[in-house]
Amino acid sequence: MRSILTALQDGRLFELPEAGKARALEFLARILDANPNIEVGTDTIEEIQLREQECNTGIGMGVGVPHVRARREEGELFSAIGWSSKGIDYDAADGKPVHLVVMYYIPGAQKNVYLKEISSLVKAIRKSGGMDPIAHAADLNAVRNLLLDWVSAGLGDAGPEAVARMIKLEVKQAQTVTAVASTVPEEVAATPGRQISRVASFSVLVAPPSTVLVLAQDAAWVAALEKEPGLTQGLASGAAFPFAGHQLFVTNLTPYTGGRLLYECVAVANGSQAAGAQ
Repeated sequence: MRSILTALQDGRLFELPEAGKARALEFLARILDANPNIEVGTDTIEEIQLREQECNTGIGMGVGVPHVRARREEGELFSAIGWSSKGIDYDAADGKPVHLVVMYYIPGAQKNVYLKEISSLVKAIRKSGGMDPIAHAADLNAVRNLLLDWVSAGLGDAGPEAVARMIKLEVKQAQTVTAVASTVPEEVAATPGRQISRVASFSVLVAPPSTVLVLAQDAAWVAALEKEPGLTQGLASGAAFPFAGHQLFVTNLTPYTGGRLLYECVAVANGSQAAGAQ
């Protein structure tokens, strides 16, 4: 289950928008587009949708595993993970709502690795008693820890109990790095040595009549977004919208008194930009 572990380490675990299966798949497909190894010109959303029409990727037990098969042989198995506390009507064979979606990009040489990972995932879910703990998890941190337990179970036959502690330590360190790394537009990223994340989360507080406060770790990213005249309209639209070579997605909206709105968002570098960076 190395692909899932890597996704957790790199911060590719997200709460899915509560807007149905199509929106959830589109959201994760945009995350997949940030993979620098994905072929230029790949329409990830279209390929995911076509595969779902051919064969539903709900494997039961509240899990969906949509995937894109790469045209190239080389490369690593790459995944992005989405969680829904409410559950998504996925039209799975067992009729159960899906709470966990693991979307994969599968190079030709990784087909067997992918199948083994799915098999290990199913075994870990069954061994832990099912999806209920994740379905009723309080937040993403709880989901992350439960997934780490599954990864540990998947690796349990290959090493001692110390492996699980090492994995959790690695992820904790990766979470610290992710918390202080933000995606910034090219025009404000000229600082030598700055490392740009291709996927980053941030929040926006909108208060009447025209106050917009961006909450993120990177001051340059905050300044650029707060100067964007179409930010509030884009957030209110409920759809992804472009900004400085990125796609911005609203993952959650919380209304407060006085007409205040708190948007939780994700910025994903465009696939062409990510590919071109290599």
